[in-house]
Amino acid sequence: METKKVQWQASSGCWLIGDIHCDLSQHGTELGKWAEQQPDLTPVRLLLSATNYSSHWLSMPGVSNRNLAKALPFALEEFLIEDIDRYLVVPAGKHDKQVRAYAVARELITQLIDECELHHLQVRDIIPETQLLPLQPLLRSHSGGWQILLPGRFEGWVQASALTPVLEGVLKDHQGDQLLILADGLDQAQMLKSNLETSFPEAFATIELQASRRDEQLEAQLEQKLTSLMVGEYQIREAKEDKPAAWWRPLASIAAVWAVLLAGYLFIDNKALQQQETEVRQAAISLYKQLFPGERIRSLDRQFREKLSGGSSEGGAGFIYLVNTTSKVYAAKGLQKSVRLQSMRFNDRLNELVIELKAGSLAELQTLKQALEQEGLLAEVASATNDKDGVKGRLKIGAAA
Repeated sequence: METKKVQWQASSGCWLIGDIHCDLSQHGTELGKWAEQQPDLTPVRLLLSATNYSSHWLSMPGVSNRNLAKALPFALEEFLIEDIDRYLVVPAGKHDKQVRAYAVARELITQLIDECELHHLQVRDIIPETQLLPLQPLLRSHSGGWQILLPGRFEGWVQASALTPVLEGVLKDHQGDQLLILADGLDQAQMLKSNLETSFPEAFATIELQASRRDEQLEAQLEQKLTSLMVGEYQIREAKEDKPAAWWRPLASIAAVWAVLLAGYLFIDNKALQQQETEVRQAAISLYKQLFPGERIRSLDRQFREKLSGGSSEGGAGFIYLVNTTSKVYAAKGLQKSVRLQSMRFNDRLNELVIELKAGSLAELQTLKQALEQEGLLAEVASATNDKDGVKGRLKIGAAA
């Protein structure tokens, strides 16, 4: 399974992906473009850039390992900008009685997983980038800045221009045996060593230098057990298996295949027809997976009936209701010429319909959104990007609570 590094670029509003060693801001590829070159359902393990999460070392005496996950959010609350509920907090071991924890915005993780599902990638794991660093004091040149790991004190990435101010804070009263500097070249490493020996003469007994453009230690760490960000509600979900059907076909397709399936059961009375039954059932299974990606098929007959009834497993408005209402609103507003619906997928876990579309303007996209809300649905414009043909957008549609 391939391991790739990903980074959210807030300035451009897109995910970049590339080799785990490269500077994605300079050499990364947009996730969507990269995914187009991969086979459908490609499994990937993702290394989340250190610029997209924060690392913390905390003293938590008296807290047992069993209660650590519950206690960490309260301990981190004062260090985070937004409400703690908006962050995923993951414990990542201890060092000298200091607990390490990673904090990342839940919205960011959700967005990354949804983006990969949209492009038919199977996310098997999401690992914080600095998890690959050996647990020892080190400075590593990377992506135009420096990765810093001082176990028990500091972990993260800082820009080159901010290195000295950060070190002044984390090396105050610090005394260690050895520091390892990993740099692209020995000249760069030697310059940093001289600066440290001058500015922080008592911080380290010795400073070792190593020049390596591709640090083999990082790749070796991938074989070890690493802290994952796919915990709790983000644990591995079933991957999408096929491209979603065209937005207007699901109802007719389900009904037609169901009729064929019933006919097959009624008239199977010899070996030739038994073969036809097998073919029909395989076609039905294939279509079901296409319309409802990620669902495990346990009883095809019963699951078809449930979908045709229009109800969700929780008893609320499900797939059929959302598709029906959306198509009626779309036709009633006469948006066929100005808003082109390109693809659709249904998130059964969230009971949410996600539609990719292109509109002549953002106002037309908003018109569809408002019309859906007037019908009692919850509608959200998840993204809207201008291009030469108008606006490319994504609409999330759910049932009102």
